[in-house]
Amino acid sequence: MRSEGVVEQRQGQAHFSIVIPIHNEVECLAAEVNELVQELEAREVGYELILAENGSADGTLELARRLSVEQPGVEVMHLHIPDYGAAMKAGMLAAGGELVVNFDIDFHDVDFMLGAGEVIETTGAAAVVGSKLMEGAEDRRNPARHLVSQGFTTILRLLFDPHMDDTHGMKVLTREAVQRFAPQTVMTRDLFDTELIIRIRRAGLVVKALPVRCEEKRAPRSSILHRIPRTVKGLLRLRMILWKEGNARV
Repeated sequence: MRSEGVVEQRQGQAHFSIVIPIHNEVECLAAEVNELVQELEAREVGYELILAENGSADGTLELARRLSVEQPGVEVMHLHIPDYGAAMKAGMLAAGGELVVNFDIDFHDVDFMLGAGEVIETTGAAAVVGSKLMEGAEDRRNPARHLVSQGFTTILRLLFDPHMDDTHGMKVLTREAVQRFAPQTVMTRDLFDTELIIRIRRAGLVVKALPVRCEEKRAPRSSILHRIPRTVKGLLRLRMILWKEGNARV
């Protein structure tokens, strides 16, 4: 019997543990996973690929399990509820690799992953985020979504840290940082990874950024107009939580 939130197949230690939350992805899952695996194999990367399925209703879980049989490096985790952040957190905490990678099923870049790994090795950084905003980045998404990313980062800098960069999207973290800080997080859905990066920075650890190219392979899953008030409310709640934690340590 498979247990909720437990990786269903473990291949052993890998240098990179790639965690991809998936929810109702049956139309693109096989093509994207096969493309990513083929590139990883061609470049002889040591990896495990954890598909963190959460609450799908379209056959995504069954397809993911078939892929895990066909591809020895692919593992499946199942959460009953649809929650992107909770799936990412569970997958990261289950990771066995030295470096933990967050990709989306339609937003993955092996060059970024390897480059981030080199940055961590040479600088001792705890995490490297993929920035859609810094010099050298290329954002090919709808201009409105680019504007939202700029606004989101501006709010992060005002509320938490003037040196914050992107927190959504691709990132690579040391397993040590994940194991230390992910259990402390309280936010799920869209803000888990944002809180994780904020907590790492607040602890005085180094977070680097690398420019990435971002383009939409499919239509957005949720309306920007619906996400903005929810996100702002969540960030204000997180600011209060961290403020209370800081006062409690005084």
